[in-house]
Amino acid sequence: MKRVLLVAIVILSVSVFATSVSYDPQGLMFMSRPGASINVNVSLNKGMGSTYYGGESLGLSFSVDRSAYVAVLDIDPSGQIQVLFPNVYDQDNYVQGGRTYTLPTDRATTKYNLQIQSQRGRETIVVVASSSPLNFLGNVFSLFDRYPFPYLSQNINNLSVVIDPVFNTDWGMGYTYFYNSYVPFTVRTTIRADRNDANVYVDGIFMGKSPVTTTLETGTHTIYLYTDRNLVYGPATINVQPGSSDFQFSLLPNYIYGYLEVTSIPDGQVYVDGQYAGDTPYRDFEKVGSHTVTVSKWGYHDAKQNVYINREMTTSVDLRLTEKTEEEKNTDNIILFSIIGVLVAGIVIAIVLGASN
Repeated sequence: MKRVLLVAIVILSVSVFATSVSYDPQGLMFMSRPGASINVNVSLNKGMGSTYYGGESLGLSFSVDRSAYVAVLDIDPSGQIQVLFPNVYDQDNYVQGGRTYTLPTDRATTKYNLQIQSQRGRETIVVVASSSPLNFLGNVFSLFDRYPFPYLSQNINNLSVVIDPVFNTDWGMGYTYFYNSYVPFTVRTTIRADRNDANVYVDGIFMGKSPVTTTLETGTHTIYLYTDRNLVYGPATINVQPGSSDFQFSLLPNYIYGYLEVTSIPDGQVYVDGQYAGDTPYRDFEKVGSHTVTVSKWGYHDAKQNVYINREMTTSVDLRLTEKTEEEKNTDNIILFSIIGVLVAGIVIAIVLGASN
């Protein structure tokens, strides 16, 4: 259990387990929810995945790209969640965008130290940011008179429910982890998918777009891959061992689907219901139901067709694009250059205003 020691030291402690994480990492998988509009960065003074030993101070910094309300949560290997910020000494959790904050912040009424207790395990740090006050902290503030650093929940699986209102605002999340009092045996591991835009999560932590190469502790890990078009793999487990460091996965839709096949003369960009899907010749999964398929190409008129996708069947579309007249092309160029001019002017104005501030 974590606690305050002599008012100035926060003990980051974990229980002893045979493996580094005893809870089911699927409890963090809600982080895969798309739609984040606030970029959050969080870092440790020794770097993500580093080892800290008893008595060491944990240097923790974070930043957001726009002003927001922020909470810093610590998840221990048993799945308990403690709020490191805000705390009784550092209660103002509205932070400025573009500035890096280190705990304790310069607004803390008492300087405190995040100190490691010598107990084996892995801890995950989650930073939650929102454009609106974080209502899930209401009970936390009420506990400051008894617990300077209260617990938010005793179970990681409750976290998604607790912070769910955040997803109705402009929000963002950042996360990192460290090993407490041991150096794990790690293997350089590559996770590949048949989609290069797949988001890769390992043990609930976003690792990047596929293919991802990272170092993982030997043993089992929970993985989850998804794309913005709702193609997924998992949650599932992988067993990382020396010599088994390359994993390949095929993603499937998480909806009832058929197949859409689009060709065009000339080749162009395919849009399904207004969303860019790829270039012709095109073939991919598509949700069962009615859709509008559009093929676009600069200098040509769009070609459009309404289609119905049947379950596990292929619907083929073959479109012919007609070339625009020179007058139409000149009009398009004028519009394009006008838009570019407006964007450039906006950038210049922003730079000038930034310099004046």
